[in-house]
Amino acid sequence: MSAKAKAPFEKIKTQVKRLEVEKLVKGLVKIPSHCEVPTQEKEVAEFLNEFLQDEGIDSKLRTVEKNRPNVIATIKGSGSGKRLLLSGHTDTVPAFQMDIDPFTPKVSNGRLYGRGSLDMKGGLGAMAMALVAIKRARLKLEGDLIFAAVIGEERKSEGTEDLVLRGPKADMGIIGEPTDMEIQPSHRGLEWLDVHFYGKAAHGGQADKGVNAISMAARFVNAVETDLLPRLKARKVKYTLPPTLNLGVITGGQQPSSVADHCVIKVDRRWVPEEKLQQVFTEIYDLFDKLKKEDPSFKADLKRDPSNMMTMAHVPNVVSTGHPVVKSLQQSVRTVTQRPGKITSFWGWTDAALLTQYAKTPTVVFGPGGAGAHARVEYVNVDDLTKCSQVYSLVALDVCGPGV
Repeated sequence: MSAKAKAPFEKIKTQVKRLEVEKLVKGLVKIPSHCEVPTQEKEVAEFLNEFLQDEGIDSKLRTVEKNRPNVIATIKGSGSGKRLLLSGHTDTVPAFQMDIDPFTPKVSNGRLYGRGSLDMKGGLGAMAMALVAIKRARLKLEGDLIFAAVIGEERKSEGTEDLVLRGPKADMGIIGEPTDMEIQPSHRGLEWLDVHFYGKAAHGGQADKGVNAISMAARFVNAVETDLLPRLKARKVKYTLPPTLNLGVITGGQQPSSVADHCVIKVDRRWVPEEKLQQVFTEIYDLFDKLKKEDPSFKADLKRDPSNMMTMAHVPNVVSTGHPVVKSLQQSVRTVTQRPGKITSFWGWTDAALLTQYAKTPTVVFGPGGAGAHARVEYVNVDDLTKCSQVYSLVALDVCGPGV
């Protein structure tokens, strides 16, 4: 961190109050914003936009799809510095029969509980408060500080695709997904795939006259577990965690007394920079060929799940550990926490990949800690919210350049 940024940061620290960040995140968690809500992210976007406007920040709603706006807020710089993007998603996964009240946020033992508290309304609130702190401290920047709260990351990333295509453009970015305050410049790519198996229907009392698609699927699962998964686990990687394949959902057949003529397995495949996207598909087709040689009646097909993406492939993300945004995060984490900024690789997929790959905006992942993303009990560490807000503010002062 430059000496030029240190003095303004002392002002920043007095502007970011723990209870204020906690209150904002509670307000975000209270508003359901998942795919089963008719207006999805609309209400939470309006809430966040109004909060920023009330603080005197230039913030607007920009419609991506009907009733589904992104929030775009900007603190304009003088024009002589780098532009930094802080971004996160306003949608969450549904409540999924949680063991806590998902939309009545509560704080206990330093943890703020509720659906989306960790993934990722905690990081989103911390980013918004970073803008508020800079605004309240009346600090000037040389480059623009941009905040984008986007829709749809849990499915098609519609919000970030809109950001890539329509701007505003930035020189570098941070996604506030939960990282336990570790700096994560890389993560794997993501493909959701549907594997279809086709059999021949027959009466259960004459099962030998049919071809069972569920049995085909079982042989495929065995081949994945004994052949493909060990190869993926052994694959050499440089930047990310190893590639994985998860068999997430299986459906097939109509009733017990009928031979199933169709079965589908939904697959989550995490792929790494050392792999090509076509390789992800080819390895499964190779299993099909092997199984067909063993049984000529085996018939399967592979399709990409259309709910997983719009037009931009969910590629891996890799940003050099020597990039200025990574270096600034390291220095800022040390300043705020008095500990070194640890560099690791994110275990999930994020919109950072779309920004790095398609917008040419090198983007890394950094956010608070907690547990239970997509789980029955979800929480974010409250102390991390203030710390992250301070880190984001410090990086903004360093990257954008403190004005005069």
